[in-house]
Amino acid sequence: MIFNSLKPRLFAITVLSCLAAVSPAMAQEWPNQPIRLIVPAPPGGIIDNVARSLAEQLRANLGQPVLVDNKPGGSAVVAERAMMSAPADGYTLMVAPSSLLTDFPLTVKTPFDPVKTFTYVGAVANMVHVLVANESFPPNNVKEVSDYAKRNPKSVSIANVSIGTRSHFLGEMLREKSGDSILVVPYKGSAPAMVDLMGGQVQLSFETVTGNVVQTIKSGKIKGLAVISPTRSPYLPNVPSFAELGLPEFVLADASIGVFILSSMPKPLGDRIQHEVMKAVHSPKLREMLAAQSLDIPKDASVEELRQKMVVTTEQNRKIIERLNLKITPN
Repeated sequence: MIFNSLKPRLFAITVLSCLAAVSPAMAQEWPNQPIRLIVPAPPGGIIDNVARSLAEQLRANLGQPVLVDNKPGGSAVVAERAMMSAPADGYTLMVAPSSLLTDFPLTVKTPFDPVKTFTYVGAVANMVHVLVANESFPPNNVKEVSDYAKRNPKSVSIANVSIGTRSHFLGEMLREKSGDSILVVPYKGSAPAMVDLMGGQVQLSFETVTGNVVQTIKSGKIKGLAVISPTRSPYLPNVPSFAELGLPEFVLADASIGVFILSSMPKPLGDRIQHEVMKAVHSPKLREMLAAQSLDIPKDASVEELRQKMVVTTEQNRKIIERLNLKITPN
């Protein structure tokens, strides 16, 4: 009887011992086959561009094919499900914005908990937002926008690039600052929002600083009014930051695009993947590719430091949603 009762325990100890022995071996042997990068966005956008730049550098560093697999839709849920259906063996990773763990859990209902399911192991590029305006819109700075909207209530509109995201929060904050005089118009993505912005259907939008946005501002087709970072963007040196304008509440915590793994992945393998991601980020070629897209390089951070940043950002977002009483229905 005693022997029989010990069998399950002995079996469990044996399995755990085998896993402990296999994990370091997996980390040492990885990779010995192609790697897939799942991207929760269509080809051609900022997330896809970062993923393809990273894939090129990882391919060069690791000597294995690195394939980008675009799975847009469902506020990243389609990509998340694809990631969850793959084994935690390091051959299926996800390149996504940090909002996957800071914005979406507050705004998108899923049958799983993204914060527990996924681990952010490496930021590849920072995302900075800039308030832009139609070229013919009379105001030329943030104060003038607020004053103009108050004098002309409901005649000014701002594009909400995607419901429940940073663009949405910032637009609602600007509406609040204008005394509820600005209309927030929902869009399904930056591309249609930019088309309507340049066409004058909307006057304002919070856009991510990318090569395309920077060139459109420099060409005079739209106006850059302020960036949400603490300091000016090196790609838009003539555009002030909200901080220097005395509006620190618009300076939100850092957002980035990076690599996610399944939290169930053995730690030695997760550590190896983080090391390779950071090695790629430090490569001059990848930095050159990101700079060509007007993207900032993030500071090095451990998995725990990234987790702490996610906690701070999530709490900041939660307070914004509660203060503005936002009723969010995801796209």
